[in-house]
Amino acid sequence: MFFFQQARPNQKIPFTTKLALVFWVILSLALLSFFAFGIFIVALMVGLVLFATNLFPKKKRPDSIPYPGNQTRPYKTPRNIKDDDDVIDI
Repeated sequence: MFFFQQARPNQKIPFTTKLALVFWVILSLALLSFFAFGIFIVALMVGLVLFATNLFPKKKRPDSIPYPGNQTRPYKTPRNIKDDDDVIDI
């Protein structure tokens, strides 16, 4: 970015300075809109891929038992280990 001298109260801003400022404002807005639109397109594509994968869910195996997540599991007593000589206690 160019740095310009500040104009005195009675001095007019040169036309080239005005033109350069307009150019830099337009260029910065163009870059901003380009990257914002690019990020929007990437997010849209990710959303479409996630939507498409949800349309075709994996089939459950017939031997699997459905288990509702909001219920608690029944209590199972811990199995008794006899002859626990092979375990080293530290």
